[in-house]
Parts: sequence; structure tokens; C-alpha cells
Amino acid sequence: MKDVTHTPLFESILRGEIDGSSYDLENDYQCIKMQLDGAEKKLQLRFINDDYKIILEFHQTTITCFTLLPEKSHGSTSLENFYRGQFKFNNNLHEITAQGRHYYYLSFLGSEAMELFAKRVTLSLSRLNS
Repeated sequence: MKDVTHTPLFESILRGEIDGSSYDLENDYQCIKMQLDGAEKKLQLRFINDDYKIILEFHQTTITCFTLLPEKSHGSTSLENFYRGQFKFNNNLHEITAQGRHYYYLSFLGSEAMELFAKRVTLSLSRLNS
């Protein structure tokens, strides 16, 4: 598992290593599922390729912006951008809330996007059939 909560501002989280294995969410994986557990305040995205699955989890999350284009959804399963950014509060830009939550931006090919606060963000990699 890889904790990406404190990734530097505006640095892409699309590519990297998890437990010594390289990953590229933009070019090598397709998002097959998004699931929000309101009781646990956890958002989970599942990505797969021919051999592996990656589970991206946002803990203590609040979604602030979500754009979904149902007529185009069949072709927009590739994640195009994923980074930690800033949010505006009282006309000032901030990196972290008083509750210790960071702000993240995700966008998929085809103009679908999501913005959210999360206290912790993790990526886990495993074999597809495990």
C-alpha cells in the first residue's frame, strides 16, 4: 500500500510505484468502479489492467464537485489528472483544513471530473485474481 496523502501540491499522482511495482493510471489502467460509502465517508475507485488491480481510497472524504456525462461515460474510464491542490476559503487559498483534510482533483478523459476533501488517500496494488 502507498499513502499519497501528503504528495506535494500539484504533483501528479497518476504515475509512481506501489511496493516496488510501477503504475501508470492514465495509460495502463481503466477505472471499472466508483463507490461511496456515506456512513464511513470513504470513496473507493477500482482500476484494472490485464494483470493487476489498483484500489484508490479516499478516507474521511467530502465530495465538493462532481461532473458525470452519462452519454459519454462508456469511453471515459481513463484517469487523466490526479493531484493534491488548494481550495479557496474566506477569499484565501489553503492547502489543509482545520480538521486536517487535503483537497484533491481528479479528471477523466471526456471532461468528467471530481473534487473532494480527504484526510487520508491510499493506493493498493494486487494481482487481478487475488
